[in-house]
Amino acid sequence: MVWLAIVKLVCYDVFFLAILLGLVYLLASTRRAGYAVLKRNFLGYFANPTGYVFLCLFVLLTSMAAFWPHAFFSDNLGSLAQLNKWFVYIMLFFIPAITMSIWAEERRQGTDELLLTLPADDFDIVIGKYSAAVFIFTSSLLFSQISTFIVLLSLTMGEVDVGLFFVNYLGYWFIGLAMIAVGMVASFLTNNLTVGFILGALFNAPLAFAQQSDVIAPSNFVARRLKNFSLLEQFDNFGRGVLSSASTIFFVLIAIFGLYLCMVLVGRRHWSGGKGGQLMFLHFLGRALLIAVMVVAGSEFLQNFDLFRFDATEGQVSSLSPTTRKMIKELKPERPIVVDAFLSADMPEQYAKVKYEIVSLLKEFESTASLSGIPIEVRINGDIERRSEAEDMAKQQFGIEPRTVQVRERGVLADRPILLGAAFRSGLEKVVVPFFEPGVPVEYELVQALNTVSRPSRKKLGVLKTDAQVSGGISMQQMRQVPRQQILGDLEKQYEIVDVDASSPIDVNLYDCLLAVQPSSLTPEQMINFVAAVQAGLPTAIFEDPMPVAIDMPGTGEPKQAGNPMFGGGQQTPKGDIRELWKSLQIDVPGKPNFSGGINPDIVWQRYNPYPMLTQLRQATDQWIFIGDDKSNDADYLSEQSEITAGLEEIMFLYAGAVRPLDNATLDILPLATTGPQSGLIAFDDVNMQNADYEQVRMSQGPAIGNQNIAVLIRGEENKTAGNIPNDEQASSDPPTAKPIHAVYVADADCMSDVFVNIRNQPDAYGEINFRMQNVSFVLNVVDVLTGELDYPKVRRHVPGYTTLRLVERRADDARTAAAAQRREFSDKYTEETQNAEAEATKAEEEFNKKLTALQERGVADVGQQKELMAAMQQLQATAGVLQRSLEVKKQRFQRERDEKIAEVESQADRQIREIQNYYKMLAVFIPPIPPLLVGVIVFVSRRLREREGISKSRLK
Repeated sequence: MVWLAIVKLVCYDVFFLAILLGLVYLLASTRRAGYAVLKRNFLGYFANPTGYVFLCLFVLLTSMAAFWPHAFFSDNLGSLAQLNKWFVYIMLFFIPAITMSIWAEERRQGTDELLLTLPADDFDIVIGKYSAAVFIFTSSLLFSQISTFIVLLSLTMGEVDVGLFFVNYLGYWFIGLAMIAVGMVASFLTNNLTVGFILGALFNAPLAFAQQSDVIAPSNFVARRLKNFSLLEQFDNFGRGVLSSASTIFFVLIAIFGLYLCMVLVGRRHWSGGKGGQLMFLHFLGRALLIAVMVVAGSEFLQNFDLFRFDATEGQVSSLSPTTRKMIKELKPERPIVVDAFLSADMPEQYAKVKYEIVSLLKEFESTASLSGIPIEVRINGDIERRSEAEDMAKQQFGIEPRTVQVRERGVLADRPILLGAAFRSGLEKVVVPFFEPGVPVEYELVQALNTVSRPSRKKLGVLKTDAQVSGGISMQQMRQVPRQQILGDLEKQYEIVDVDASSPIDVNLYDCLLAVQPSSLTPEQMINFVAAVQAGLPTAIFEDPMPVAIDMPGTGEPKQAGNPMFGGGQQTPKGDIRELWKSLQIDVPGKPNFSGGINPDIVWQRYNPYPMLTQLRQATDQWIFIGDDKSNDADYLSEQSEITAGLEEIMFLYAGAVRPLDNATLDILPLATTGPQSGLIAFDDVNMQNADYEQVRMSQGPAIGNQNIAVLIRGEENKTAGNIPNDEQASSDPPTAKPIHAVYVADADCMSDVFVNIRNQPDAYGEINFRMQNVSFVLNVVDVLTGELDYPKVRRHVPGYTTLRLVERRADDARTAAAAQRREFSDKYTEETQNAEAEATKAEEEFNKKLTALQERGVADVGQQKELMAAMQQLQATAGVLQRSLEVKKQRFQRERDEKIAEVESQADRQIREIQNYYKMLAVFIPPIPPLLVGVIVFVSRRLREREGISKSRLK
């Protein structure tokens, strides 16, 4: 991997240098005088010790900018993102150091007249000096590139994104092209090196600081226009690894403008002292202004019509998926779309990638839309500070407020409020994403919001009312509020969600899809209407759970929840027969009849757990089903034949049932999620959730019987009837159009519970266990496919790959693993000491009870003896109270010692991680300047030795 990255970079560099040498050869063959000037200035710069001093300083500054900021390690990205922020400001120092002597030194030494009398025109002199400065800068960049690449190569353990890295440096080179041309203008105006340096910095400053135009601009519109002409803004595409024609031409136009001004300054000797000098001055001033207007107009035009864009990153982190580009081109908004993104300046590590994706993808969205003629304006507020004006605007206009997240800083868990939201507007339509969760694909969130806000209406998703109470409600049995399932929050970003009551026939033409969670809890009448709707071809997502553990509802074979007896609802309501639904779908759910005449489906088990930590904690059982995309063989456990599961890596089911097609099934039944061969079935009654004994349940499982289907996609042919809708209903209203059955049956409902939404939203919240479940994507894919929205599953699959600091991660993981082991050790010791203390207290209590019983059995009639007995009983009770208080004190002391030791261990682990980061930070900063320093020493030693050749020893003394 390391050698492959090195070979890639060498190939890129060789190709780039070959182009430059080709241009030099062209210059040497057509403009010999210009080539002579190039050679003289280039060699003269590196013949001077000052050149190597500036070179070492340049490499040192670029290394410090790239690796010294704390954000480099907190972002955990193997990129030059920090150097990208500071490079232009470094160039304000370095470029004038190159250009200050280009012409000022010639004037100071009096060699300018010699140059002007050469058999060459002004263009030869200007292009020769410019080419020399460009090659000096290119040589400096090569030293910097080699140094930073070696550092990144070691920190990422050979997984550098070479494409991104090379394009970053190509962007630096184009920045240099523009700034050198501007700096040369300053050198042609003076014969003083210091003044040339200052003027070179001043002339380039507006291009560098235009990024901060909002500080001085009178309005946001003017600020955005000025910002577009800043070097940093134009470099942004290169910084994200995108080769852009607009950005490239911008830098080239700036360079051409600067070179033209140099040509005017060199050539003014021909007309400045003549009779028409003033007119010629106005003539050339008009030319310069016209070229400036052409530069501005050309840049503005290309900003809106960037004809060529290529994502050179290896992980395609700065480009949209083909599906997303297609969806953007198909947008038909009635009014222009405005996107306002609000992002905090300082982001914790787990949110840094999300912020990077939001900024990068929004710019790609805007570029793609502009080429397609779709009016999209993107406003990115990417450096919002706490309690700033931008934060107030986000809250007041769009309801986007900072969310408090928990981060570990300096060994202490701290709460930090961050902004990470966006608002999408088109006319009166508005879609707000208040917070981009780390586990949600950013590209999917953005394209979904754009697509939704541009549509005049949304598709309608009906949610069937069942005892699952997916939409929330009140549990009459327990008299408590049932919260709304979070999965509906994801669905309502795209669909209009409507509750559906099956007490009356369901109009299948009214809904685009029906979500039915635990339809077995329907009453007999409701079941008839629901089955009729499914038979009539209403696309239906069915989640039927034989043993719910994460959602409060009765299982398939369990009785319906009774109402509260206080309100007269204590009688049991009958349930419909779920087997009528299975019969209509032509599927079989294996199980055993129960006492109420229904059926308890068998529970699927599988001996596979990709998270050993769960087994160590004794939390996972064989009924925790993990189904993954096994690429080691041809098994299609998550079917690649359907957009629902294609590309998914892992889905988890809890105490799920099995689904099998009937032998005589005529419907097309496609398994979506299938267990591995080491799985089987266990009877519902053998899995006692109240007093589950892991080993006893495992013994009841029996031998493995092979793969079990947990989710299937069911399609049918055209129906001739609309289903089992009563004749009187059909006569009183228009019958629904007959459609083929289109349904997804999942023998588990826990897979869509809030547990998995939280895992998706906060993947780092579960400590050392890095869950990879994609349950939420699975559920969303089910609804999208049933409603015909086949593009969204493809967008969710497009996950960019980032290069991270693997070496630092590994060292940090080692420190965290050691800390976790010590935490477990302290926790186990606390448990042991607490149990010992409780055992001693229990023993003392038993002795107390024995003595008390003995005293009570003595039973005396004498008053004196009764007083003695009462005093003894009081003394024993006081002793018991002391023992109990002593036990509580011991527990508190053990707990305090445990917490203090755990806190110390965590603090020590954080210190070790900081020490690791500081160690690599020091190496990354101070090692890079060594190679150019060695080159300088070698050059000067060899030069000194050549100067001493042929000189007698007596003269050397």
